[in-house]
Amino acid sequence: MSKKKIIWIVVSLFALFLILMPALAKADTLIKKTKHTDAVTMMGQTQPAKDEEGVIWIAKDKMREDMGEESTIIRFDINKIYTIDNSLKTYSEIDLPIDMEKILSAEAKQMMQMMKLTATITDTKETQQIRTWNCKKYLLNISASMMGMDMPMTVEIWNTKDLGIDQDLYKKFYSLTLQLNPIFKDAMAELEKMEGITVLEKFSMTVMGAEQKYQEEVVSVEKKDAPAGTYDLPQGYTKTAYNPYAQKK
Repeated sequence: MSKKKIIWIVVSLFALFLILMPALAKADTLIKKTKHTDAVTMMGQTQPAKDEEGVIWIAKDKMREDMGEESTIIRFDINKIYTIDNSLKTYSEIDLPIDMEKILSAEAKQMMQMMKLTATITDTKETQQIRTWNCKKYLLNISASMMGMDMPMTVEIWNTKDLGIDQDLYKKFYSLTLQLNPIFKDAMAELEKMEGITVLEKFSMTVMGAEQKYQEEVVSVEKKDAPAGTYDLPQGYTKTAYNPYAQKK
């Protein structure tokens, strides 16, 4: 092969790279997860074990998480969060920044005020390889009580820096999903002390002598263009007030 032809091939490949580069740069991040919830019996009622699959899509200013029948969409471009119940075909709309005083009903606010919670995070210094990622173990201990009923919680958290994800962007998105859960409201400062992104989480909470447990794990991470409409509200859903204490019928 002549030198002239080699140069032409190199130039052509470089030109092709320049053409494709904007498209590659725009590819979203797709995180696939699994969640297993153990069976539990409380007050004579038994909830069976449950296995769910979930995904997280992350773009520059948008994020969507789906787990089971629940979805959360965060849109920084329009300063909105949508929490979606796909089984009931309902959604709630929350303005950013989050202001719980404006969002919650009087009843929900009263429940929040009755809850007392303290949280501590411990860097165990323990390391382990999970799948292909080098991980560090943290322990989150939460002491919670409501109306004299204690609800101690323990969360074993394995974090990594090996996912190839913009960690600041991920944490920005994920901190908002935690803010929507009153249980984690007072744990935010402790969670900020962790490094990396969570790939394995083992949660345990004891209520009225019954232990509730679940395990959530990242199974893969890839760059991929999100399907059209991923970050949009589904059509035909009914808008409802946001209520983190709502119980499904």
